[in-house]
Amino acid sequence: MLKARRLARRAGSTAAIVAAVAIVATGTIGAIGAGAFGLGNPAASASGSPGVHLVTTTPSPKGRLSSITWDLPYGEPKSLDYVKSGTYSPNLVVENMCDDLLRLTPTFQIKPALATSWKYTSPTTLVFQIRKGVYFWNDQELTATDVTYSLLRNEDKDLTPADGEFYTDVASITTTGTYQVTVKFKTPDELFLKMMATIVGAVAEKSYMEKEGKAYGTASGGVMCTGPYELTTWTAGNDIVLKANPHYWTPAYRPRIKSITLKWVTTTATLTSGLLSGEIDGVYEVPATSFPELETTSTGRLYFGPSLKITQLEVTTDSGLIGNVKIRKALSLALDRSAIAKVVYDGAAVPNVALTPQTTWTSTAKKVFAGAYARLQSEKPNLAEARRLVKSVPDHGAPITLGLLAGDQTELSLATEVRQVGTEIGLHIRLDEMPALDIDGAFYTASYRKGVDLLVNDGFLYDNTPLTFLDLYFPKGTIFDYTTYTNPTVDRDLGDALRTYGAVPRASLITQAQAIYMKDYFVIPLVSEDNTLFLNKAVTGAPSSFAYIDEPCLAQLGAAR
Repeated sequence: MLKARRLARRAGSTAAIVAAVAIVATGTIGAIGAGAFGLGNPAASASGSPGVHLVTTTPSPKGRLSSITWDLPYGEPKSLDYVKSGTYSPNLVVENMCDDLLRLTPTFQIKPALATSWKYTSPTTLVFQIRKGVYFWNDQELTATDVTYSLLRNEDKDLTPADGEFYTDVASITTTGTYQVTVKFKTPDELFLKMMATIVGAVAEKSYMEKEGKAYGTASGGVMCTGPYELTTWTAGNDIVLKANPHYWTPAYRPRIKSITLKWVTTTATLTSGLLSGEIDGVYEVPATSFPELETTSTGRLYFGPSLKITQLEVTTDSGLIGNVKIRKALSLALDRSAIAKVVYDGAAVPNVALTPQTTWTSTAKKVFAGAYARLQSEKPNLAEARRLVKSVPDHGAPITLGLLAGDQTELSLATEVRQVGTEIGLHIRLDEMPALDIDGAFYTASYRKGVDLLVNDGFLYDNTPLTFLDLYFPKGTIFDYTTYTNPTVDRDLGDALRTYGAVPRASLITQAQAIYMKDYFVIPLVSEDNTLFLNKAVTGAPSSFAYIDEPCLAQLGAAR
């Protein structure tokens, strides 16, 4: 079992970004006023450890560069079609090529992008005004028709959209003018607007997607968007090359680097070596086991930023030994989350026992969330109770298979700790190190989960609101409902929360549901990590907060000198 064998350099990340998204528009909110969202400006956030500070951005660039090499540590994307993107690698690439309707800033504010303004004309009608004078890479002008078609693809089940759950309450999306799109809802949906500042609101060219059909987003079919970087080549198994769009519509994100080569080095040792040698210029999601070397090198700098990440053990089946709630509860009770945060993550994480991290606690509703969190399972381990629960289950010695990303030393360290803790309480946990493409597939396709009982999930939220994540688990049948979990009270409370625009009453509904579903342990939360970014000393400008996953982060890079 893990012990805090040494003093970590970081005592842990800040418990929360104390405010949620501030919705900013050039127009008006309309029938539902801005204050009804219960949103405020995020406050500064710092680590509890002396001398360590969480920063939202890196220093502004001073010049241009011809080319750099960037790494995707979670592997090669399976697709660059925005509706099939829902994990780290494809999201980063797509968000640098394809604009969203709105934009999430490094401080988690929502601002205009392809939509210049938006207005609720009723609680169930949302109208977007589309920006004029924006062009796709092929010089065709963006219109509302492209936007409508792009959004509706998230409802096409034949495409198996990764984020289709966010469109569940949509009744219609129509083009109501050359530069106007109207969304009507079956019932009020406070989350949809926020999702338009993420890949859920991405836009591509209608005619190009129709022409390419199923090939769209593949190495052969390519993509056609309006973003700051254009896809040059995708050599399957080797690299993706992006080239700058010199005519990008907003100067603030106009690229300063002509060409970016994206690699997918997933083995921790090889990645660390590449960063130290300068062969790789930058990477997000730096493996924690690499922190000691990267914090002391003169090659570049390691940054820590506010995060929306959550690491947990995903229960992938409701059958077998792991299908017994006593076994899941026992494993959860036995884990020393504080030691995991300090040792496995070198202090750049905090313990977590909820399905959503504390970074989702809004300032106005923080007391509600904090009070509910205190009533959940204690963060402190209880080995005696865990052993008792295991012993009460017949055949508790049956093997439990835990899947993890092959080559990722941090995940291996975490999984090894889980296995060791399992042994201490009478469980037999075996590890299955899976290739990146298989891990990626396991989160969305049942066949990839065959023979696996648990998955190490380095999950994340698109923005800092709990419903962003919860909408993927509830109700029954949603994309992450691997255990076919169902509870009518939970479904009712979360459904009501989605229709509630006030922060405090929405938080009350969310935490009421949380008090029920967390007792079933269909996921086992572990820690919430800081965001990490390493940049070669020659490069700077990228956001260091987790908002990078929703914005064109690479377009902000440039020469440090």
